[in-house]
Amino acid sequence: MGSFLSLFKVIVEGKSSKRFLLASILSFGFSISVILSTIGLMDGFEHTLRFSLKKSNSDFIITSRNGFFLDTELKNLNKGYVLASILQTEAFAVGKNSNRGILLKGINPINFNQATNLDIDIDEKSICIGKVLAESFKLKLGDELTLALSSNRKRDQGSAILKSFKITKIIEHGIYEKDLRFAYVDKDFLISILGYRQGTTNKALIKKSKDMSFEQAQFDLENNIPEQFEVQPFWSEYKTLIDAVEVEKNSITAILQIIVIVAVFNVLAFVIFIFEKKAQDFFLLRAMGLSLKKLNRFWLSLLALIWFFSAILAIILTHLFNFALSDLNIFQIPGDIYVLNKLSLILDVQDYLGVLFISFLWIMIIGLLLLSRMKQKSLLAGLRQEFR
Repeated sequence: MGSFLSLFKVIVEGKSSKRFLLASILSFGFSISVILSTIGLMDGFEHTLRFSLKKSNSDFIITSRNGFFLDTELKNLNKGYVLASILQTEAFAVGKNSNRGILLKGINPINFNQATNLDIDIDEKSICIGKVLAESFKLKLGDELTLALSSNRKRDQGSAILKSFKITKIIEHGIYEKDLRFAYVDKDFLISILGYRQGTTNKALIKKSKDMSFEQAQFDLENNIPEQFEVQPFWSEYKTLIDAVEVEKNSITAILQIIVIVAVFNVLAFVIFIFEKKAQDFFLLRAMGLSLKKLNRFWLSLLALIWFFSAILAIILTHLFNFALSDLNIFQIPGDIYVLNKLSLILDVQDYLGVLFISFLWIMIIGLLLLSRMKQKSLLAGLRQEFR
C-alpha cells in the first residue's frame, strides 16, 4: 500500500497530471452512465407500460370470436378468479367546441374495481373519464358530459341517442391513449340505452389468485372455457411495441460500447502521458530496485482505481438523470407519440453489475495490451528517455 501511494504521488505531481486524471475519470464515468441510463430508460418504459396495462386490464382479457356473448357463458370459471364483464362500444363525446370519438365501457363498478387497480365510483347517471379527455374538454368533477350513441332498437335506427352524464371521477390509466379515449358508465344502464339483452358482454377481465402463477392461470383458463373464447395476457395489445423495445435495448447497448471504448482510450492516453512525462522517475525507481512486477501491479491497480471512481460517478449521474426525467417538466414526452407521458429509469442489481463488469473488462484488456508494450522498453532507454 505504501509503495502504491508513493508511486501515485509521483504521477499526480503537477497540475496537468491532476487535470488529465480528473478528465479521464469524468469521461469514463459519463460513458458508463450513458449505457446505464439507456438500459434503465428502456426497462423503465417497458415496466411502466406493463404496469399501466395491468392497472386497467387486470391479468387476462377474454374475448369471443363471435363478438357478443352473455355473462353466463363464463360461469364455469374456477373460484380462484375474479371476473369483470364489460360491454364496450364506441360513442361521441360532445363538447362545447369540439367532439371526440371515445371508447365507452359499461362496467359493474364492484367487480371491475376488484379485478383492476382502478377505483371507479359511478351510478346510472354518472360517468368516469380519463384525465387527458377531461383536460382536452376542460371538464372537472361535477360537470356534465353529453354522449352520442347508436341504438339497437329499430325505432332509433339512423339517429343518435344523446345522453348526459355527471362526471364523478377522473382517472389516470398511465397510458395517453386510454386517458384520452376511455370513459366508464354503469353496464346495466348502458344495456338499457342500447337495447341489448340483459347480461350482454363483449369483453371480460380476469384476475388470477395470488397463489397461482401466470402461466398456470393462462393454461387453466384456455382449457376450461368454451372454444369460441380467446384468452390474452394483459399486455397483448402492446406486444409488438414491447418486443421492439427489447430488441432496441440490446442493439443500442451493444452500439454504445463504442462510447466506453473511446473513454477507455482517454484513460490509456492519460497512462501514456504519465509514462512519457515521468519516464525518468519510473526507470530511476526500477534502477534503485523497484521490480517490473510491482510496477505492472501499480498500473493495473491505478486502472482499477480509475474504474472504481468512474463507476461511482456513473451511478450518481444516472440517479441525477432519473430525478430530472421523473420530476422536471422539460423532460415530459409527448404521450400521443410515445404512449406514456413520463418515464423513469428502472435498473436492478444485474443491470449495474453487467454494465460495470463489461467496462472493467474493457479497461483491463486494453490496459494489459499497453503494459505489454511498455515491457519492451529497456531500462537504459527509459533512463535516457529514448522512446520510439
